Formats: sequence, C-alpha cells, structure tokens
Amino acid sequence: MTLILRMWLLALALSGCVTQPMVYDEERAAATEAAITAFQSREELTRFFDEAVAYAVFPGNWRAGSGFGGAFGNGWLFEGGELTGRALMVEAFVGPNLGVQSDRKILFFRTADVLNEFKRGRFEFTGQANAAAATWGRAVTPGYNPDVAMFVEVRGGLLLEASVGTQRYDYFPLSSDAATP
Repeated sequence: MTLILRMWLLALALSGCVTQPMVYDEERAAATEAAITAFQSREELTRFFDEAVAYAVFPGNWRAGSGFGGAFGNGWLFEGGELTGRALMVEAFVGPNLGVQSDRKILFFRTADVLNEFKRGRFEFTGQANAAAATWGRAVTPGYNPDVAMFVEVRGGLLLEASVGTQRYDYFPLSSDAATP
C-alpha cells in the first residue's frame, strides 16, 4: 500500500511540473546547444541530422530504479533548425534495476507524418529494451521505430539494469514569449 501511495505522490508532483510554463532562457539554450553539438560530433549520427525533418533534444534527463524504475526530462523540438516547441519525456520500466543515471537524448523524426503525430501529443516510443551494467562515462544507445531514431548518451551515475519499458512524450508549442535568448 505504501508503494502505491508513493507512486501516486510522485505522479502528482511530476504532473505539477508539466503545467508550469517553461521559458527557453539562456541557461536552457546553452545546455541544449551543448547537447546538439555533442550529438553532431558523432560521425555515425551525421546521416540522421541530414535526413531528419525535425529533431527533439533532451539535454538533461534522470533515470532511477529499484525493481521498477522511471525517467523524466524536458526537451526542445527543432524543425528546420528553428525552435518550435517544448517536449516532456516520462519513462517507466520494469526488470532488475538499481541506481540512478543521468543522460541526454535526441529523437530524429524521419517523416512529416510521425512529426505531426508527435506534435499532437502523447507520443509513445514503446518496446525499448535496455541492458546496462555499471555504465560509467559516455555511451550512445540507439533506439529505433520505423520513422523515429533515438540516441541516448549516458553522462554519469550508476544504474545496474536489465529492463523493458516505454517512453511517453508530450509536446507543447512555444508561446510567443517563451523563446527569449
């Protein structure tokens, strides 16, 4: 019963984060640009940048687990190199796991149809499997869907994990005063 209560309280706290407007200020812009630069420096991702109609960058995500786990991150959608909106990522996974990990993530949208699906909100990237043991430093883990490619760069922490999960993304178009840098 206490586990259910804790999960409910966590969900309630996180839902408050979603409703708060987020401004693309200088600090968020710098973190996002650093993440984009890091992904662009990876030669194997060049074709994804070249072929994508848009991409969403999540510069700072957190994953934690202890049997059941979850992840949370805010990101930004770029279409034709222009910032067009904010995205929220929430992940749930199950399997043997223990620890906390920080990462950054990029999603490449290959078609306008899948981009429009993402922008309608509640986009799910399902079937992701992760098997990581004692991840230190940097690594890139690809995830695929027919029209979406996802790459994750582990930045730090220690998460012993062999899990299966799903990710949900919600999209929020920028208001005229949200993009300031």
